[in-house]
Amino acid sequence: MTVAINLCCCAGFVREKEIVYALSLFQYHTGRNKRVRKKIQGIFQRNLPFVLVFMVALIWHLVIKISAGDDVVYFQTLMDGRSIWEILAHRYATWSSRMAIEFVLIPLVQVSWLWKILDIIIYTLIPVLLYRLLNNYTEYIDENVSWSDKDSDREESKSILKWLVCAFMLLYPFSDMVSAGWIATTVNYLWPLFGILYIALLLQKLAQNKFLHWYEGAAGVICCIFCSSQEQVAAILLVMIFLALLYNWHRKKAGSLWIYGYFVVDLISLFTILCCPGNSIRSMQEVEGRMPEFAHFSIWEKIYMGVVNIERIFIAQVNSIFLIVSVILAVLVGLKTKNMIKTLLSSVPVFCILGYALIRTGHPWYEKIFIIPEQTAGWNFKDPVNWLPVLFLIVTVAGMSYALFCLMREKLEIYLYTLVMLGVGLASGIVMGFSPTIYASADRPYIYLYFILMVTCLFCIRQMYGQIRKEIPVLVQKISMVVLGIFCMVNIAETLWMCHIM
Repeated sequence: MTVAINLCCCAGFVREKEIVYALSLFQYHTGRNKRVRKKIQGIFQRNLPFVLVFMVALIWHLVIKISAGDDVVYFQTLMDGRSIWEILAHRYATWSSRMAIEFVLIPLVQVSWLWKILDIIIYTLIPVLLYRLLNNYTEYIDENVSWSDKDSDREESKSILKWLVCAFMLLYPFSDMVSAGWIATTVNYLWPLFGILYIALLLQKLAQNKFLHWYEGAAGVICCIFCSSQEQVAAILLVMIFLALLYNWHRKKAGSLWIYGYFVVDLISLFTILCCPGNSIRSMQEVEGRMPEFAHFSIWEKIYMGVVNIERIFIAQVNSIFLIVSVILAVLVGLKTKNMIKTLLSSVPVFCILGYALIRTGHPWYEKIFIIPEQTAGWNFKDPVNWLPVLFLIVTVAGMSYALFCLMREKLEIYLYTLVMLGVGLASGIVMGFSPTIYASADRPYIYLYFILMVTCLFCIRQMYGQIRKEIPVLVQKISMVVLGIFCMVNIAETLWMCHIM
């Protein structure tokens, strides 16, 4: 390098000072670029699980075919010669109260590539929000978590949590989102889930006395307007915000104006839903077209239909997520209590799920006990065909509630909040019994119960991570992660196939 400088100087092209300056500038930028690249690589490595989720979502959406369920032609017809406000007014009067959602959906159906981009982003951000919710939930759990003082241990715990959150995200059967068309179903169910999680994160920050920027609060208002347009979400939000207010009142805190703002927005949405004439018209049409006998059902029969359908989806069909959550909770109880009786009682949901699977395999005759209620000719409750599914669900919920009590008994307030949210999740599924489209809707309305179960399970893992790390052999931990990964891969492959054929 020195020889080159001397030659250039001798040739008279440039002065030595200029060359030295240029070289130093070059070295500075080279070093800076290396630092930038190293920083980017570090960010990439730390967030590799979220990158994986993004890549999976990208592959799915590249394969997805916009199905007839999205009814592109219908919405195009609606938009001919009418403004979006005229369309929404017509839909509110004749079909649906989901005005905020349809304000987004109707134009978006016409631009499928834009929906794919937005849906990939939202799908990727959901586990990010889940991670932030769980990682920031330190106000209650710091006293019970056996953290090492080493920064490396903290980083390891964060990394494990990221992988677990993303694994659970990839466990969710995204193929459920095709039941009413990819665009229509995701905008009506998956996107409101994102809104719920974002509002939950804001409520968490306010509960922990963290500063909330105005744009964060304003984004929360937009999310609240959008997602509370969906009936199930409006009810879930009402309970969630009420719990936040109750938390403030219990601690004699004034609370933030943002919380009251979200509460008012949600109440307005609920009032709009209840007063919507289109919902009644749609219900009558669905009764005539799908389930004429629904008009003669009593309230108890509708509740029964909603309860049994939950049992069918989560227990009778051996739901992988419900099974994994049940197994993890039972293992955690055994790890914490070291008590065989408590562990066995906490394992009741596992016994119910696997027991039925074994019975069904060995004795196919019992299959009829767990059939879809609409296939039952006259609900005779003296017949085991009718009451056994309800019993199975009650026993399963009781076993899971007991497991959570064993894990949260030191913090009864958290336990009660968790039970309330689980109850809300179950109620969001049971209320489907009041709709004649309970079977036509397939499994998509149960997305919120799915994620409430996931969050509950992940919270328990997060709470006991220190003990898990110390007492469970590394080999067992690795095998468990491999098994969880296999479940994820099966679901990814199944969803990819559904994206291809639907």
